[in-house]
Amino acid sequence: MLSKNFTFTIGAKFIILLANFVLVVFSTRIWGSEGRGEIALVLANVSIITIFSNVFCGSTVAYHTPRLQRDFLLLVSLSGAILISVSGAFVFSALFGFKYFLPLFVISLLISLTTAISSFWLGRNNIKNYNLITILSPVCTLIFLFILYFIFNKNALNTYFQAFYAGTGFTLLVGVVGLIIFKSFRLREIKFEGIKSIINYGVSNEFNYLIQFLNYRLSYYFIAKLLGLAELGVFSIAISVSEAVWIISRSMSAVHFSNVINSDDHLKSRKETTAFARQSLLISLLVLCLSIIIPRSIYQFIFGNEFGEVKKLIILLIPGIVAIAVSNLYGNYFAGTGKLNIVRNKSLIGLVATVILLPLLIKKYDLTGVCISLNVSYILSSVYLWLKFSKERQ
Repeated sequence: MLSKNFTFTIGAKFIILLANFVLVVFSTRIWGSEGRGEIALVLANVSIITIFSNVFCGSTVAYHTPRLQRDFLLLVSLSGAILISVSGAFVFSALFGFKYFLPLFVISLLISLTTAISSFWLGRNNIKNYNLITILSPVCTLIFLFILYFIFNKNALNTYFQAFYAGTGFTLLVGVVGLIIFKSFRLREIKFEGIKSIINYGVSNEFNYLIQFLNYRLSYYFIAKLLGLAELGVFSIAISVSEAVWIISRSMSAVHFSNVINSDDHLKSRKETTAFARQSLLISLLVLCLSIIIPRSIYQFIFGNEFGEVKKLIILLIPGIVAIAVSNLYGNYFAGTGKLNIVRNKSLIGLVATVILLPLLIKKYDLTGVCISLNVSYILSSVYLWLKFSKERQ
């Protein structure tokens, strides 16, 4: 039976999914496949920067919330986020003649800080506040995008990034006010042992996320280089639609991870992992069946005539998407119990498969080749996690 926290979380994730879906549709309608490709490439770079920032702001905050003082945690998060966001924006914008420095810096900084706040509430097992923060960002971004476009008549591609600034900035403001209402800020002392612990866990965990991200998004860079931004725009839509099913496993994972880090009963955690994994498999398959039923003409109607290949790509991606939907639960179990080496090995297996297969298959089969390489990568890494989890139960 689905828990109350999970039901609430999946409702929140559905709202996030809907807001992000409207953002994707809006961007494809206004700026076309090439504009969407450019947005996808910038946001992919932002994601890499935030992975490094999350050494200080991500799961390490949730993990250490029961162990360290809140204000100390958040001070370390703020310092790390500023340092990484500036450095990352400088490095990645240099690749584009410093054209994208501002969006790379501002968006990555705001996302990192809101992540730190949401991670704090997750660490306290306050799923309500966690969901509130995660909902606000995409919803507010969408609202501000409509305001800028329809009221102020702004239609340059940069309008998308400006809406991101406003939406995520407003979310951060709400998050800070919520923290103050919960408890006034008062930094008692700075513990260097605490900083070391935050960084050690953060580096291990985010290294895994970096490898995983490269496994998920390395294809974007190959497509942009070999096939062009227009093809990347089409593929990014297929990825957005197919990965939407991960709303199930990610909702379960957020609740499950919070339960694991706040519990010493590993037997109970393993049973919960198995139950969540089965539920994720069944629900994900059901949702993906719906995406298959939808006619190609509907995808073209929603996204535009340039996106007729989207349905075919979604169907090709299904095996790997389902594998990740299930293995996400196993990964969060190992992360919650501190066994990050297993999560790291899983990500490395997937990345190695991607690096070997992607260059070969994209040249021969274009976007179909990309889908094949991702499927192999996702399935191999998921099987590894399942085997490791099976040994845990023995």
